[in-house]
Amino acid sequence: MWRPECVARQSNATCFFTKIKDAYYLVTNWHIVSGRNADTKECLNKMGSVPNKLRVYVPKEDDNSTISYCDNFYMDVELLDQDGNKLWYEMQRNNRMIDVAIIPLKDIKGVCTTIEQAEEPFNEQVHFEIASEIYIIGFPFGKQTGYVPIWKKASVASEPELDVEEMPYFFADTATKSGMSGSPVILYKDRPAVLFNEKEKKMSRHWTKFIGIYSGRIGADDGEKGDAQLGRVWKSSVIQELIDKYEK
Repeated sequence: MWRPECVARQSNATCFFTKIKDAYYLVTNWHIVSGRNADTKECLNKMGSVPNKLRVYVPKEDDNSTISYCDNFYMDVELLDQDGNKLWYEMQRNNRMIDVAIIPLKDIKGVCTTIEQAEEPFNEQVHFEIASEIYIIGFPFGKQTGYVPIWKKASVASEPELDVEEMPYFFADTATKSGMSGSPVILYKDRPAVLFNEKEKKMSRHWTKFIGIYSGRIGADDGEKGDAQLGRVWKSSVIQELIDKYEK
């Protein structure tokens, strides 16, 4: 989980990497890359500016094979080509934006750990349901929390098998702060017994299943609705849908 800054707007958010087949992708929210509200499509910046690139702070491997972080080590991810065309994958349903964006990465700088590598093995039969405890992993205060993400506890608040408002997300009960948009959401809990595959040298002490992408609380900035402390978690299946749409 990494901390990108939208260079044009100087806002902070969270992103992560995924690898599908032999290609790497950056995953975050649509409102981060577009600079617009995913529900209304209105510009988020009062002056009307939108980002042109993401500055992603990533770890680097030093000469002695140790991992370190610093303010001057990052990679810039362009959001537009020279003709102003979008370089990210997006999708809408019923004329509403799905608040997930995927950017294919051509060049990777630093140490790139994908969400698949972060999962422990033996998660194939892991299920979750209403009231399951989940974690949103991101940077609620941007740089103030350093380079190690915060694990924010939440619980599944709506039936995850169903779509809310015919959109591929479910609700999570949690109180979060700005900067956590684009965070991966995982199911994480102790196993009753440690699993070990001696042949493949794989061991797992926890269930760690990636289940979605967080995009912020509903009503947090709406005086009429009020803050119900319900966040949207876009289903992990959206990632493959986006790639299938653009890479047929």
